[in-house]
Amino acid sequence: MSEERPEVSVVMPCLNEERTLLQCIQAAQRAFEDSGIAGEVVVADNGSTDGSVAIAEGAGARVVRVTARGYGNALRQGLAESRGAHLVFLDADMSYDFADVPRFVEELRKGADLVIGTRLRGTIEPHAMPFLHRFLGTPVLTWLANLFFGCRISDINCGMRGLTRETFERLGLHCGGMEFASEMMIRAALLRVRIAEIPIHFRQDLRDRPPHLRSFRDGWRHLRLMLVLCPMWLFVLPGLVMALGGLGTILAILLGVSPRVGFLTSMVVQAVTTMGVQILLLGLAAHAVVATTLPERRDVLFKVRRVLTLETGMVLGALSAAGGGGILAYAAWRVFAFMHAEGYVYGQFDMVSTRLALLGTTLLIVGIQIFFTSLFLGLFASEALAGRGTVPQGSPRER
Repeated sequence: MSEERPEVSVVMPCLNEERTLLQCIQAAQRAFEDSGIAGEVVVADNGSTDGSVAIAEGAGARVVRVTARGYGNALRQGLAESRGAHLVFLDADMSYDFADVPRFVEELRKGADLVIGTRLRGTIEPHAMPFLHRFLGTPVLTWLANLFFGCRISDINCGMRGLTRETFERLGLHCGGMEFASEMMIRAALLRVRIAEIPIHFRQDLRDRPPHLRSFRDGWRHLRLMLVLCPMWLFVLPGLVMALGGLGTILAILLGVSPRVGFLTSMVVQAVTTMGVQILLLGLAAHAVVATTLPERRDVLFKVRRVLTLETGMVLGALSAAGGGGILAYAAWRVFAFMHAEGYVYGQFDMVSTRLALLGTTLLIVGIQIFFTSLFLGLFASEALAGRGTVPQGSPRER
């Protein structure tokens, strides 16, 4: 390794990898030597209790001790404390080919901000990747990432990647577990960094113990991260379908277009409508929360929230509630007149009044939902709460 600041840092997370760690370090060093790269090997040790640390130090690698457990925590600290301008990370189990490191570096030199390997478009040795991971888990998670965030990649779970130090700092990664891999691609896509993908060879690891990865637990953590960071699919679209479908049915009932319906059907339709509006409003609130961690995202919901300000929402909610209240009052007057008309028989009811009451009640509930949700969303735009308030003249801060 060069005594000067290295161009490349190869970073490996490590937790009890004494069986394969020395081979990995030596393979990385050979890759540097064969390609003429000035590089360093960084082992981000995550609390190993075997001989991993001693092996790494004895082989000339730099050890970064990471106390917070988790794949993401180990990588974040290892990458942060590395010294290279170009960073390449991969697992310390010999499942990835260290001879590919120069290929990643070359893409970074050409101008890519982030380089991700793809096993699915490369070659995979028999038994190197579990069947469900290869044909279900990874393809589905990759498809969702491409659909939700426009990642445009083929293997979101590949553990061999390269990025520039500037890109690493710009991404501002937070996840501490295996979902770190998805977070990196999501943030990279939202920030529109230049992403390159290269096919790689994936081998069966040489561990003598079960992998740290837990298929269903870690798969769920990947999926959960994608869902919570994309309220459009989790909240807004389902809520919109329910709200518009329910409201359309109510209007059809009011206009007499639909077949005759009873009270039970009317109650169900009203419940679906109001639940849909509530889920839709929760989506806007969720988007406001996500925007605090992903301020770079400028999607259609961002534009909606800019239009639906606190004042606009309060006015819209008040108008809906007032309109619903007015319709309810008119329906009540019609019922009173119907019940006091000549020839009225106890138990009869006015169908028009019932339909109007259904519409009025729905508008009243929806209006109240919009009114108070607008007040809640106003918290995210509050300059005082965000710490962006102006300093009054003559305040202690100015003096």
